[in-house]
Amino acid sequence: MTDTLQAWDEALLLWLNGTPEALASVAWALTQPWCSIPVYLFIIWKLFRHVPWRTGVLRLCAVLLTFAGTDAVSSRLLKPGFERLRPSHEPALKDQLTLHRFPDGTLYRGGRFGFVSSHAANTFGLAAMAWLILGAPGLRWLWVWAAAVSWTRVYLGVHYTGDIVFGAIFGTALATAVFTLATRLKAPLNPHTGPP
Repeated sequence: MTDTLQAWDEALLLWLNGTPEALASVAWALTQPWCSIPVYLFIIWKLFRHVPWRTGVLRLCAVLLTFAGTDAVSSRLLKPGFERLRPSHEPALKDQLTLHRFPDGTLYRGGRFGFVSSHAANTFGLAAMAWLILGAPGLRWLWVWAAAVSWTRVYLGVHYTGDIVFGAIFGTALATAVFTLATRLKAPLNPHTGPP
């Protein structure tokens, strides 16, 4: 069963990796942290809008706690715990992948292990927490942003689709847990605290 799932994961990766070629520069830019800065600033602005500043600070703390949690757990616990090689480090796939090439000729391969994707965990965790706190229908695009950033990791050949799916599930689950805990502790994170 495990071998079958791995085969499916590899097949889907090879289908999505580097295709279409015209999106290579877009994928490389979108995977960079700086590209998401406008999204982060927009979320911070929304967190403080129409609410007392103390509520805004509590909301921001919940977002930061989620982001720190998804990043730390995915990078420091899950990746070294599962030790699943990234496709870019898998000898059997090295000649089949399209990897980003730097000007000096070296290839971008990412770290050694890839389960789960930190990009997916972080972006979906952030999207989920913002959605839970703000509850605004106009923020549906955050899920598209998270999916787009996560897609770049497969396109660039540094993650399997399974790494992305489980990273997204983990990030969303952690955000939900943090939000639920904050609500039970009576922290004013409720989307009805102020106008949407």
